[in-house]
Amino acid sequence: MTTMSNSSSFQASHLISGHSHQTVDSTTMVNIEPSRFSTFDPTDITKLVRTKDQGWLRDHGGIEGMLLALETDMENGIRGDQTDIDSRRKAFGSNFQPESNLRKIFCRLLLTAIRDPMIVVLFTCAVLSLCFGIQKRGLRQGWQEGVTKILAILVVVIVPSSGKLWSSSQFIENSKISNYIPESNVVRSGKWQRIPICHVVVGEIVFLKPGDQVPADGLFIDGCPLHTEMTKREGQIDRTKVDAHDNPFLFSGIAVVDGYARMLVTAVDKNIRHKHRWIYLVDPLLDELRKITSIVGKIGKTVALLTFAVFSLRLLAGKIYDDNGKRVSFGGETRIGDVLVVIVGILAAPTMIALTSSPNDLVWARTTCLFYSMRRLMKIKILLGGHPIHHAVGCVTTVCMNKTGTLTMDSMKVTKFWQGLNSIEEIQHNLIAPSVLELLHQGIGLNHTQPPSSSSLSSPTNSTENAIFEWAVKQLGMDVESLKKSCTIFEIKPFNSKDRQSGVLISKNGDNTIHIHRKGAPEVIIPMCSHYYESTGTVKVMNRSSKALFEKILEGMAENGLRCIAFAHKKTSIRDCFTFYPQKLILLGLVGLINSCRSGTRRTVEDCRRAGINVKLITGDDKVTARIMATKCGIIKPDYQPGEVIDGVEFRKFSSKERMAKVENICVLARATPDDKLRMVQSLKQKGHVVAFIGGGIGDVQALREANVGLCFGTQGAEIVKACSAIVMSSKDFPLIIDILRWGRGIYDTVQIYTQFLLSATFVALVIDFVMAVSSSEPPGLNAVVAVSTGKIPFPVFQLLWMKLITGTLAVLALNTEKPAQDVMQRPPRNLKEPLITAQMCKKIGAQASYQIAIFLVIHFKGKSLFEVDDKEKDSLVLSTYILCQAFNILNSRLSKKNIFKEMQKKKLFLTVIGLIVFIQFIMVELLNGFSGTARLGFGQWGLCIASSAAPSMVTWFLRYMPPLGNFKLPMLKPKID
Repeated sequence: MTTMSNSSSFQASHLISGHSHQTVDSTTMVNIEPSRFSTFDPTDITKLVRTKDQGWLRDHGGIEGMLLALETDMENGIRGDQTDIDSRRKAFGSNFQPESNLRKIFCRLLLTAIRDPMIVVLFTCAVLSLCFGIQKRGLRQGWQEGVTKILAILVVVIVPSSGKLWSSSQFIENSKISNYIPESNVVRSGKWQRIPICHVVVGEIVFLKPGDQVPADGLFIDGCPLHTEMTKREGQIDRTKVDAHDNPFLFSGIAVVDGYARMLVTAVDKNIRHKHRWIYLVDPLLDELRKITSIVGKIGKTVALLTFAVFSLRLLAGKIYDDNGKRVSFGGETRIGDVLVVIVGILAAPTMIALTSSPNDLVWARTTCLFYSMRRLMKIKILLGGHPIHHAVGCVTTVCMNKTGTLTMDSMKVTKFWQGLNSIEEIQHNLIAPSVLELLHQGIGLNHTQPPSSSSLSSPTNSTENAIFEWAVKQLGMDVESLKKSCTIFEIKPFNSKDRQSGVLISKNGDNTIHIHRKGAPEVIIPMCSHYYESTGTVKVMNRSSKALFEKILEGMAENGLRCIAFAHKKTSIRDCFTFYPQKLILLGLVGLINSCRSGTRRTVEDCRRAGINVKLITGDDKVTARIMATKCGIIKPDYQPGEVIDGVEFRKFSSKERMAKVENICVLARATPDDKLRMVQSLKQKGHVVAFIGGGIGDVQALREANVGLCFGTQGAEIVKACSAIVMSSKDFPLIIDILRWGRGIYDTVQIYTQFLLSATFVALVIDFVMAVSSSEPPGLNAVVAVSTGKIPFPVFQLLWMKLITGTLAVLALNTEKPAQDVMQRPPRNLKEPLITAQMCKKIGAQASYQIAIFLVIHFKGKSLFEVDDKEKDSLVLSTYILCQAFNILNSRLSKKNIFKEMQKKKLFLTVIGLIVFIQFIMVELLNGFSGTARLGFGQWGLCIASSAAPSMVTWFLRYMPPLGNFKLPMLKPKID
């Protein structure tokens, strides 16, 4: 046991027993008056913690002065009625975060889109086109082209902004559902209660324990020194010790990793200038998408500049013509209006080339896919934090997990109790000596750190402690109320994952003796014991033979899969308690608990192996218990190989070289400390593994931070554990792990599919624009490229922006709102360092783009003679073929299985979008040709467009049906022997 000092002794009766051996002056609650808190400036108190002004704190009476100023009672807290809460929020602010205003978000998105330089140029050109059109043709006929262009620009601004607004609304809705709200223990009107931290107000008395998030800025009142930590934006961890003397300041958002205390809230988030995040998250996929967008955008701008240069040279050479076929030149008979129209066209064409060539929708597509996935995952009780799971989860090669609360159920049950060397059955509990029974009640009922209820001791939330607590009440007859009144608690040493023990220092009211209780892992507690109790109350010496017998008892419980907790005690005096040696304890008893496996664990482990993912068990239990549990869950076979199961002591003895050589073969690590878990994750990562760690306790925090993906079960655990976890599974269903891995792979696949589609469509448009700009033939209206040969300046903005709408918004909805296929878990994980655009994707992009470019060039150069059409019909053929090519490309991207029609029935939104694209294109050509600048097509021409567009998809589907060539064997001819 660690040495206890009077200076750090916690008035634990404030937390548990309700009695105090030292009284601190406090205020008497008064009725709320309108002039409340008017005797001082509230900002002085709210700034106190941020400025760490201990001088100001001393000048104003220290903690007692703050309690008086904030009208808070140390024992009973704030009054807590609605009037009290409202007056505090009015004076000091609220801890609630303001709700997002979708209208403001939409206006901001529109403003951002309108400020785009390309949109500004296009809009300017459209306005000039409207003015010149009215000037040349009159108001009745001249407004149509300009208004069409303006409407088209508005559509291309509003529709993507609406899509992004939908994404934002989904994110807000997901945040309301998925973001668990941390809670804090506070006392109001003398009653301890657990409330969401957003309900905390200035003046609250808050109880803090390991794993809690500090809900607001405040001051340390009393308790054990707190060890807190905060992760900075750079990823560095800032650890701080907080106590009543040297550093009483607690900051909002920091995590408590050790110790317990009470704090006084002095400021809530509304008045806190700097917000803290526990985890600094980066998204390599997002960075890669931005790089791709930047590179392709630069290529597009280069093509646009070349086009502008060619147009400028043509204009200077006098090879530009107006709509009537007249040469446009500076001076001469050319009107200034015609020159302005030409200049507008020269500026507009390169601008639109640059606009269509920049794949800005890649980032939005990733965001939409992620939000859709979050929504779907929440339906199966999986809550996502801000972590970009699509990058790391799809690459996971190893899953490390804790046993308690992960592989096993949360509920535990005491099935074995050993008093000395004798097993005590349920019907024999009355045979335990009253003196020993009283000590057991103290060791079980007082050795936890939960805050008190107003009427009785509250049972602990830890599953192990809770099971023992309930067993003591039902089987040992523990009277919680009597225990509370009979003892005064001086100090509690919380359970520590490294020490694997906890302790309590108490005095029994009415005598001068001090009782020290310890509980924890038997291999930690028993070496501290020099004696042990028998059920009769007799104290016997713990000699070598008795220790050997206890070891056999522990082995027997471990063979039965029981988790063992040891209880020890020592009675001493107040004078001697602080010089007490931990080796002089007396063993009270051993408790064995059973914890069943979660359903579906064995099947989940098998599914992980089938997906190329290794599973490792890392637990604090002994080697035998860990081996039995791992065998039940299928992590190891009954005839496991040497080196697959080791304990922490052996693991810690490995040199770095030995550890790196053996870490992949280790399947079970028993008696693991938090440092062992961290070291295991680090070693696996150094070997090139992508590690997912599933934890649930304070001891898992370091490993959760270090792992590529951190996961935890449940939303009721320690706040720091949930904060360090990228994924929180609110349902305790173990097979959810497979769903997470499947969605992680599926999200990444979806982003790759859309990237492949968008890049092929973008490169096709770029090449066509450039080739037709420098060619000597007449240009297609589709690409809005001024013909270098003839100088005509067609400006079909509506058609161009319709293309942009398809490759952007509609394709995103079609490709990025699909559930991942089941077969993604039937292949090994991808390499984390693998680029987003793989060699296979480059081949597909090149093949698809080459085919489309060839088709368009044939139609453009030979279309008039081959199909006997005029210029406008030829341009409509090019436009329709391009749109249908993209529709079939979208269709081909998603329908990857052989049974196409069965798969199509499951993709209603996907097929709706495809149908909408085809329908709108048909309406544009056949019914709205005057508005869209197209010409009507005949049945044969539509058939040509469909056949040309569908050909690549037909070939792809045929190849999927065709068996591999290796399956065909030519018949062997037998030689003829004469």
